[in-house]
Amino acid sequence: MASNIIEIESKVLLSRKDYEKVKKTLDFLPTVKLQSNYYLDSDDRILKQFGIIVRLRTREGNAKLTLKAPLSEGLLEKNQTMNLQEATSLVKTNIIPKGEIRDFLEILHINPDNLKILAELTTERRECEYNSSKVNISKNTYGDVIDYEIECDSDSRIKSDGTLKEICDNLKIKFELNNISKEERAINEALNSK
Repeated sequence: MASNIIEIESKVLLSRKDYEKVKKTLDFLPTVKLQSNYYLDSDDRILKQFGIIVRLRTREGNAKLTLKAPLSEGLLEKNQTMNLQEATSLVKTNIIPKGEIRDFLEILHINPDNLKILAELTTERRECEYNSSKVNISKNTYGDVIDYEIECDSDSRIKSDGTLKEICDNLKIKFELNNISKEERAINEALNSK
């Protein structure tokens, strides 16, 4: 099963101290979502050249292959649901299964067989609603790095930026939007540690 959505999100990297402050202040759901993310690209980083991200995510016994491509505002996100056996196979073989993601890459003249997992990142994610927007905080672990961020998903860039600015201002946290994705941070760390 596949789905397409438009994702508009804003992110701010946090110190551990600020992460704990946000965690204690906002009304997060009690459930912590643990997820493993595997980021794919070719050795020559063809996806990066096009601003595309391909990610396999496993969470709570489910797996999803996602492709994100830039739009004038936000990202086009294509999702392909997978079973855990297919996900495990992708991790072991780097072979993207048949489906909408593979088809879309081929339309762009990108050979899916040239892609491989370049980095893995594990996230502990907490979610809440804030001013009619989805807000989450994440503790991300990749390589020897742990970082923290707050993210807002909304229906416009202005709204998601404004929501994060309000939260940061209220908690006296420096508001500085982060444009380096988790994927890019994890891949850079993996490549630099080789």
